[in-house]
Amino acid sequence: MSIQGKILAEQSVELFKSGLYCSEAILQVFNEHLNLGLSDTAIKMSTGFGAGLGTSKCCCGSLTGTIMVLSAIKGRTSAQESVDEVFALTQVLHDRFKQRFKATCCRVLTKDLEWGTPEHHKHCEQLVYGAVEILVEILD
Repeated sequence: MSIQGKILAEQSVELFKSGLYCSEAILQVFNEHLNLGLSDTAIKMSTGFGAGLGTSKCCCGSLTGTIMVLSAIKGRTSAQESVDEVFALTQVLHDRFKQRFKATCCRVLTKDLEWGTPEHHKHCEQLVYGAVEILVEILD
């Protein structure tokens, strides 16, 4: 991974460690470093994706956070624009995440951990770092 990629991953983990959810941390770091121009309101939209979609422990917030970044870069604003590239890249991101971590569901990814413990948090730090790592590889 590039030096910039490592910085993005490390800063995402640091924001996660400071109390933000994985989705929030990832989106904030990329917004700042890639000058995505997202408003505070747009950043707030990532909050509900934390803890696997608002504590439902469904789709991992690290995965959804990176997909939000990918969509901010490659997404569309009208029906006339194609979704082909963003959908293809999203599928690659999803598949690489699943291959690396064996699941995309927060509940499955954390099933052997007690929620809220230091061990759980440490495990999620690895998911944040890994998701960013995969995203940077795709964007490079």
